[in-house]
Amino acid sequence: MFFKETRYKPMAAAADAAPKTMRAVQYDKYGGGPEGLKHVEVPIPAPKEGELLIKMEAASINPIDWKIQKGMLRLFLPKKFPFIPVGDLSGEVVELGGGVSGFKPGDKVVSMSFPNCGGLAEYAVAPASLTVARPPEVSAADGASLPAAAGSALQQLKAAGVRFDADADAAAAAGGPKNVLVTAASGGVGHYAVQLAKLAGLHVTATCGARNLAFVRDGLGADEALDYRTPDGAALRSPSGRRYDAVAHCAPPAPWPVFRDALADAGGVVVDLTPGVAATVRSFLHRVTFSKKRLVPLILMPKKEEMEWLVDMAKQGKLKTTIDSKYPLSRAQEAWAKSMEGHATGKIVVEMGGTE
Repeated sequence: MFFKETRYKPMAAAADAAPKTMRAVQYDKYGGGPEGLKHVEVPIPAPKEGELLIKMEAASINPIDWKIQKGMLRLFLPKKFPFIPVGDLSGEVVELGGGVSGFKPGDKVVSMSFPNCGGLAEYAVAPASLTVARPPEVSAADGASLPAAAGSALQQLKAAGVRFDADADAAAAAGGPKNVLVTAASGGVGHYAVQLAKLAGLHVTATCGARNLAFVRDGLGADEALDYRTPDGAALRSPSGRRYDAVAHCAPPAPWPVFRDALADAGGVVVDLTPGVAATVRSFLHRVTFSKKRLVPLILMPKKEEMEWLVDMAKQGKLKTTIDSKYPLSRAQEAWAKSMEGHATGKIVVEMGGTE
């Protein structure tokens, strides 16, 4: 402790020269969409116990961000207004809060700051417990894209029984899934889910719009791709006639009979990223009746060790991020609108030093 405190104390000498305020984008009430986002200048936040102050380089927008603005989680979030949204962050450590070790000013990092968020700003505080080193091989934009989207994809597949600590033969011998369906496979979560499933040695069928069929097959490595607007796509029918051991459902809610008929006779699991009330009730019924075909709602539970693994996969080039579009902070409303449209291929990123 003595070494850490004395090592970083000289940083205080430059405090007077450091900026006191920052540009940020916030909203002060529920609703309003992109027009509800306001550009402001506010004080730079100070890191509390267990937190880091990060000079932001990039942040990625996820659907949960504008769903919070819509009031879909109003019982919990935001804790107060005004609120600076977005929780997936990438940047450089500026200052350490009390009790933080393993980082120093100047370190490049990827972090998830949720539920406090704060990413649409020049500086943000983030929990050290959900902050990991970002190697030079991973760009700020790619790093900011990983936490929620790739983290959700990884936890979806793990919830379906997919293993990443063994080769495909060992996983198969353990009774894990072999044939997996990924819906909305060209989106933020889906494009990671396809790649991760292939890393695990699985046969992957994917659904997407017609314009992204080649991207999903050739770019992401899916074995089969379906246009969700066609009859076969709507019914989730594999072109090869396969039925699925697991489904990573990243699209809007769909009727259970569609999934039930697409699952293998021996049973399977649908891990639903967008569950509604009906899906939650059905999941409970499946659990209490020990159904062979089950629906499981997914609530992302971020884990530092999983973030480290995902960043390492990106470093090795085994997990690639597709970025649909990048916007400077001054055009954050456009990025917000693009996300709300729901047709992005891959991720939407706001860069703090981006070109105007």
